Amino acid sequence: MDLEAHLPQTDKEHLIVHYPGKVKYIHNYLDNIEKNTKLKYLYILSPDVEQLKKDFFSQFKIVEAAGGLVLNKEGKVLFIFRRGHWDLPKGKMELDETKKQSAKREVMEETGLAKVQIIKKLITTYHIYRGQSSNRRILKPTYWYLMHAKGSKVTPQLEEDIELCEWKKLNAKALTQLVPIYHNIKDVMKAYLHLVQEG
Repeated sequence: MDLEAHLPQTDKEHLIVHYPGKVKYIHNYLDNIEKNTKLKYLYILSPDVEQLKKDFFSQFKIVEAAGGLVLNKEGKVLFIFRRGHWDLPKGKMELDETKKQSAKREVMEETGLAKVQIIKKLITTYHIYRGQSSNRRILKPTYWYLMHAKGSKVTPQLEEDIELCEWKKLNAKALTQLVPIYHNIKDVMKAYLHLVQEG
């Protein structure tokens, strides 16, 4: 299959590059996408995906996180409102935790839910940002799980800047109406809706 035939054309929002196998090029690609505010998508093509992944990840400090898309008995999803955006409960993993343990702990801490049960793995998202003290690039993989809550009583964790916890119906309409919201969170929502459609 010709992958390039399925990609958009290079334009102001999309940059498509062929990776020549030298890490310095990845550094340059990342600099380019940080400096160019119109550029939204970077596609790096390589015949050796594992080497590309290794080289790409070498440019970052990795900070793992985990969280949940939580359903109640009515089938509504628990959203939080933090720092001006709708979000899903998540947080950094602790050293001695598994991904599932971390996801459950973070959900319960941030929402006040007494008990949640993991149903299945949903998706892994990736977020890039700069460290506040070192200014180093950080890559945050977040491991998302579909969960079920035992009960619906919630309390926002104010010390984590969470202003609201609200149960909302999640459908295709919510993808456009729930704003502002991060693209990564939309990806989690889409993964859930795809799961529901598959039945």
